Amino acid sequence: MFRFLGNDLEDIFPGSSEMALSMRAHDWTATPLGDPRSWPDGLKIPLRMLLTSRFEMWLGWGDDLHFFYNDAYIPTLGVKHPHALGRPFQEVWAEVYDDVADQVGRVRAGESTWNQALMLLLERSGYQEETYHSFSYSPLYGTQGTVQGMLCVVSEETERIIGERRLETLRQLGMGLVGTTDRAQVRRAVCDVFGTNRRDFPFALIELAHGESSESFSCCDDGASGADHVWPEEPPSLREGGLVRLDPAHSWPTGAWSIAPREALILPVPGTGDQPVFGRLFLGLNPYRRDDPDIADFGRLIAGQISGALANIAAFEAERRRADRIWAHSRDLIVVVDSTGIFRAVSPSWETVFGHRADEVVGHPFADFIMSDDLESSTAALATALGEGDLTGYENRFRTRDGSYRWVSWHTAMEDDLVYAYGRDVTEQKAGAAALSAAEDALRQAQKMEAVGQLTGGIAHDFNNLLTGIVGSLDLMQRRIAQGRFDGLERYSQAAIESAQRAAALTQRLLAFSRRQPLDPRLVEPAMLIGGMTDLIHQSLGEAVSLELRCDDEALVTKCDPNQLENAVLNLVINARDAMPHGGKLVIETGLHAVVSAQVAHGQFAQPGTYVAVTVRDDGCGMAPGTIEKVFEPFFTTKPIGSGTGLGLSMVYGFAHQSDGFVEIESAVGRGTTVRLCLPWAEGDLAPELVPSLKPEVVQADQQRTILVVEDEPAVRMLLVDVLEEAGHRVLEADNGAAGLEILRGGEAIDLLITDVGLPGLNGRQLADAGRALDASLKIIFVTGYAHAATGDDDWLSPGMQIVTKPFDIQGFPKRVEEILDET
Repeated sequence: MFRFLGNDLEDIFPGSSEMALSMRAHDWTATPLGDPRSWPDGLKIPLRMLLTSRFEMWLGWGDDLHFFYNDAYIPTLGVKHPHALGRPFQEVWAEVYDDVADQVGRVRAGESTWNQALMLLLERSGYQEETYHSFSYSPLYGTQGTVQGMLCVVSEETERIIGERRLETLRQLGMGLVGTTDRAQVRRAVCDVFGTNRRDFPFALIELAHGESSESFSCCDDGASGADHVWPEEPPSLREGGLVRLDPAHSWPTGAWSIAPREALILPVPGTGDQPVFGRLFLGLNPYRRDDPDIADFGRLIAGQISGALANIAAFEAERRRADRIWAHSRDLIVVVDSTGIFRAVSPSWETVFGHRADEVVGHPFADFIMSDDLESSTAALATALGEGDLTGYENRFRTRDGSYRWVSWHTAMEDDLVYAYGRDVTEQKAGAAALSAAEDALRQAQKMEAVGQLTGGIAHDFNNLLTGIVGSLDLMQRRIAQGRFDGLERYSQAAIESAQRAAALTQRLLAFSRRQPLDPRLVEPAMLIGGMTDLIHQSLGEAVSLELRCDDEALVTKCDPNQLENAVLNLVINARDAMPHGGKLVIETGLHAVVSAQVAHGQFAQPGTYVAVTVRDDGCGMAPGTIEKVFEPFFTTKPIGSGTGLGLSMVYGFAHQSDGFVEIESAVGRGTTVRLCLPWAEGDLAPELVPSLKPEVVQADQQRTILVVEDEPAVRMLLVDVLEEAGHRVLEADNGAAGLEILRGGEAIDLLITDVGLPGLNGRQLADAGRALDASLKIIFVTGYAHAATGDDDWLSPGMQIVTKPFDIQGFPKRVEEILDET
């Protein structure tokens, strides 16, 4: 058996701690334990461990369990230190000995015990104090193998237990106050919490102000007398804790304890902002926690939670009062409708707007008051408000008492299967909007008539000249024929044709401006096309202007209507020439132009991508910024009256837009102008012909086909029938869509339908659709001079369909017919 060898006091009581020094200085010979040098190892060994440990420990030895403890245990003893050293255990902890006496007996019998957070009312501060300790008792054996003492390892948990208890109180109070909507609910939530935690506060009273008076409530059944107690109006300041001593003669509730509280904490329940306090809180304090330094802060947290709930209620009540005022005085409509369409509430404004009293509306379906024409849509709108989502700006009409109606614009929200709707009378606004719309229509009509006047003023001179050339040539041809003279007829006919072609070009300008001209897009190489126009450009410029072509060496291809591209370039060239009246230099170049990000310029939207650019640059007079902003407007021109129509750049603008491109313009006064026409970059083989021949070859059909011509203009129908019959075809004709449909239904096989688009009644597109329904393989050529839907878009033309624009080359028309008939 191990034996402790040291007999000096420093070996028995090792270290320099307070208790080691005290034990060495203690006169042990005056105690039943005697001289320490004669103590058994069963005492010396655990004693040495006790003094060298930082854990709270004490041990008792002998029949009376004489008390030994280390420095860590001193706070637990409090005022009993240092007199507890060597005293019997039962004497040291006389106040709690009965609580542990049974455990002491079990230890003497050789059993160990354990206690988790055991509450002990210790008198370590001069009074009984609520404490919590977790500790174990273990037996200590003497030389004879019998239990002669016991060792206690202890951990005080008072602050943890009480802290957790107070946090739980705050948590429960916060949960109870959530959603409270009146003071009665606040009182119940507060009293529920203080009714379950009566250790920190044996009793709790709450006093709430009501105007000039107040009312007090007790949170426990045995505390009613406290509510009637006369409390001081001005309690000690919160700096002093707000504490008041309680009259011991009064019967105060004891809560979880056997004795009454000695003090109470009085706390204001603060108002919000500059608001007065909501009331006061009176809390009786735990008599076993005197001089608690944290109790005032804990009470303030409780008062703050109550204040927050009361502030929310005050704000809610203020909002409710405001809502009541809105409900009572609002000039707009506020209604509540249930899922069956019954009015559950309507604001007094209903009578102001419609003349019906509220009691005549509530309980009745909205269908009784709504205009019959709006009932179906309003029923669907209510279903939407009940299910899919809130309505915003929904309008319908309600009848008034005098039989008229008023327009209302509604906004809704749903809650608990009820629709809450806010409506505004918009009758006057709608009447004003209708009047404004009529005024705008009149203004647009006036602007349209002004535009027509500008148009006629700008182009009448040109058209009259062209008509003179046409009519005069035809008159001379008729006179020569009547005289039997045929010499010179070709010269007159050529003059008439050229004048007619110029008139057609002017018509195309108008259509391009309106962006309604049908296009014939093909793969085009702009550099090649401009090269073929060189002579025409030189003739248009005159001798005072020099021309420089800068075409990219790479063959750049775009898809557009080559004829319209020619017209656009020629318009830009003529504008440049007119900007250099005293001569100058004109540069035309082609190349690629990259657009990195989407941009908007001159009212056009340019998508990112690569474009083929045709740039026309002059060193003429240039333009001011205000002029640049208007150059693409129809009929706008800087030229003298009679010198231009103002349609040139409008045509270029419309052509670029229809071709999925755009136009850029840069100019400055005295520094010239640059116009860049950008068209999408394409890949593919070029069309075999960029410009149709002036004298197309005469086409004779390989085989006779049956062709139906439907045209309401007799002269055009006659020309089409004659030229097709000369080509060897069998031709049927009709002057309207209905007659053409009868022929298609007649059962005769038709190889090709040629129809005008703008027929009266059944139009050309409808006729074509009907023909395709009878024969899905029917080939179709549309002939049009002004087609709103015929834009050359592939989405509009199905396979086996083509479009020809009036006026067209009548001699070359049979070739177009052969091309479509030969398609597979």
